Amino acid sequence: MFWNLVRYEFKNVNKWYLALYAAVLILSALIGIQAQSLIKLPEKNLSVLLVFLATVFGGLMITLAISTIFLIIKRFKGSVYDRQGYLTLTLPVSEHHIITAKLVGAFIWSIVSTAVLALSAFIVLTLTAPDWFATSDLIPFIRTHLPQLSLMGVSFLLNTISGILCIYLAISIGQLFNEYRTALSIVAYIGIQIVVGFIELFYRSNPGFYFPSTSGGADQFQMGIIMTILEEVILIAIYYLGTYHILRNKVNLQ
Repeated sequence: MFWNLVRYEFKNVNKWYLALYAAVLILSALIGIQAQSLIKLPEKNLSVLLVFLATVFGGLMITLAISTIFLIIKRFKGSVYDRQGYLTLTLPVSEHHIITAKLVGAFIWSIVSTAVLALSAFIVLTLTAPDWFATSDLIPFIRTHLPQLSLMGVSFLLNTISGILCIYLAISIGQLFNEYRTALSIVAYIGIQIVVGFIELFYRSNPGFYFPSTSGGADQFQMGIIMTILEEVILIAIYYLGTYHILRNKVNLQ
């Protein structure tokens, strides 16, 4: 039943999102080709056109990011706390399965969106300045910094999960109220981020706390990433348990 829930998360995603991904990649190629053809223009005209192209590309990136966040919110709020929640909560599955299925779907869409963003930037840079990337330097760089890169990858994945669960918790807090649920969910999210920010600031200001920095060498950077990973694991546990508690004990469907 759990994997049926996961398949349902992808089956019910509007094809508009896939079209958006394709549009971003196509437009990135067009922007790169156009930028390459404009390099020979006078400097004054070149600056204006490059700013315009950069604005267009930035708009695409923002649109993609907002669309992904909207997808995460819609798939959780719509199928758990709105009218569809009556059906979801009567399924023969536990609250853990419901949250985890939503999380798996949101996580995969977030990774896909990030990959599209990275690929789009790579396409633009490669078409605009073909010499910016030397493949001969890539393998030695990876070999030299493999431990740090691996930890950074783990940190990124955990940060993505943490961000999704934070949204889930904020939505769950908002649904505790009878009115202004969306507004209160936004307030809850901002409040959570402020509290977490103050706690991180307190610990990072401690002289004995390690944080990612290249000034202290590879060892300090690596230790800082490990501490960041531990932070994300703790936040994931808090966000997940908070969401689970509300979903199990304080559901307030309308």
